[in-house]
Amino acid sequence: MPSNADRSAWAALKAMSLVPRRAVVDTALAGLCGVTLDDSTKANTEGRITVGGQTVVTLKKPSNQFLADNQLHYLRTYADLRGDRLSEIIMQTGDVQSFFALVGYMAPDATKWSLLLNQAIYRLCTALEMPLKHGFDVARPIAMSCKVQPIIQTPGHGSWPSGHATESFTSATLLTRLFYNRAFDPVAEIKAGNELYRHAERITMNRTVAGVHFPTDSMAGAVMGVTLAEALVRLLDGETETTARVYRGDTYTGDFTLAALDAALADPSVVETSTVALDAGAVPAWLRDMWEEAKAEW
Repeated sequence: MPSNADRSAWAALKAMSLVPRRAVVDTALAGLCGVTLDDSTKANTEGRITVGGQTVVTLKKPSNQFLADNQLHYLRTYADLRGDRLSEIIMQTGDVQSFFALVGYMAPDATKWSLLLNQAIYRLCTALEMPLKHGFDVARPIAMSCKVQPIIQTPGHGSWPSGHATESFTSATLLTRLFYNRAFDPVAEIKAGNELYRHAERITMNRTVAGVHFPTDSMAGAVMGVTLAEALVRLLDGETETTARVYRGDTYTGDFTLAALDAALADPSVVETSTVALDAGAVPAWLRDMWEEAKAEW
């Protein structure tokens, strides 16, 4: 009889090497989430993220003219920080996770499953944010004015929502659940300004300092990241409800900071909030086992 006879799916996953294991995890997370857009022939004004078949994030985009009139002026103020932030900005073009590892000890041997899940979250964000960027097709700051002069190469895809904001706030929310021994409440943690969210704020704002994103791009990504991660964490924890949010990027004229995000989450004219049901049975048993292992690392 083979040595792997009748072993659990979790045992089988642990026996896999890293690359195929990542593929299994990525497929499971992607199967729980989705992007919906109404029009495949032209730029959309609204896009949605689903988790477990429920719409948890709705983004209403600003027009390019709205950005030129209400957001472009922020780029001039942020540019004054370039001298202080350049080294961070360059590092963050390819590495976000290391900044969160300043808050909690993360290493391949000690926190193996936390790292795997956190890295999977980054890949999931890319799979969700890129269809939205394509579907919205919002212009970058450099397309609005030659005076912006970004200090890094402007990416060739759309500006809205910010991928760095999405990824950093998704990661900060997931790691908030793992790092801190207290009740999971992302909104309260943002209000309190925990260490993870402060790093997410700085990573996100640095993209405006660099000249490649508007503050509203950051707000859209932050709302999306927090809401997506909250839904996934609650699913993994076996909960049956999560928060759904609508971000009114078509009317938001403000800046992005952690305090501004906190205010937006409490202001229904900027972020509309509701509750949707979750089906905890949608999570594969082996993924729930992995989640328990990740929690046990802290």
